[in-house]
Amino acid sequence: MSDFAVYTEDADRVRRLMQAYLASVKADYVMLVHRDGSIIAEVGSIGMDATPLAVLSTASFGSAKQIGVMLGEGEFRSVSYTGEKRSIYIAPVEDSLLLVQIFSGNKLPNRIEDYNKLLVEKLVEAVPAFTQNTSKLHH
Repeated sequence: MSDFAVYTEDADRVRRLMQAYLASVKADYVMLVHRDGSIIAEVGSIGMDATPLAVLSTASFGSAKQIGVMLGEGEFRSVSYTGEKRSIYIAPVEDSLLLVQIFSGNKLPNRIEDYNKLLVEKLVEAVPAFTQNTSKLHH
């Protein structure tokens, strides 16, 4: 379990930002996940328990990061998968958090990287603790 903590007023602010983002990019579901797989916040619905998805998303992003290093990229900035019915976009929020976004259909929204970057900036501005070492965060 994560040692990451978010105050109630911060959690409400995060959910409001994520809800507005979900509506603007027409996502089905967006979750903020600690790199240990713990769900910090979630909005929308995918009709299943998101916990295994959170854990697998962090593992997938970690693997992609290592592949990026192997290929001389340093690390990849995001990971995405597209299927026939759903697509997923995973991107970091600072060092210890990830945004996992689920969309209906077989492609991601145009300019998803730009929209994601704006949400990350708003989240970090709204909750400065996101930029701190999470091992030092407390209730």
